[in-house]
Amino acid sequence: MSRFLIVILSLILTACAQTYDPTQPLKEDTGLVVAKFRMSGIHSANFLTRNTNRILDNYSFAMKGSEKLFVFPMSAGTHSLDQVLYMQGSGLVDPDLDCLGTFTIEPGTVNYIGDVYFDVGGYNNYIIFSTHNSSILVKDERVQTYKEFENRYPNVAKKLTRNESIIGPAACE
Repeated sequence: MSRFLIVILSLILTACAQTYDPTQPLKEDTGLVVAKFRMSGIHSANFLTRNTNRILDNYSFAMKGSEKLFVFPMSAGTHSLDQVLYMQGSGLVDPDLDCLGTFTIEPGTVNYIGDVYFDVGGYNNYIIFSTHNSSILVKDERVQTYKEFENRYPNVAKKLTRNESIIGPAACE
């Protein structure tokens, strides 16, 4: 039953994935999150966050494909990557992310939280109901990620100050 609820929650959050409209000003209590996610071994996943200061203030980094730059408004406060949900065989998998630290979103700023690498080993050779190792690694590649952000949103990059709050420690297996 709990797996069913997680699947439904995941679908709802994916449908409500955050987007960014640079013509709209940021709300007073929000900052702009910038992160680059890369995946291997799977085609799609949903990374869910948790705001440690508020209840029901979750965000979703919904991935399809191998690489994506995320830019969207996020409420100020201390957040963590709480869950990553993906299908493996015929079951929904939710690896433990307790080894990751937190990141802070400052209001009215561009907040780089890191480049997140997520790998599911052996997924292409899976057997139904089998398990596979997964790992998550966070790197500080802000120069390249900011360049991509500035190319996509040149006017926004000039207006807002930067805040770096890299998720850490760097790796989970």
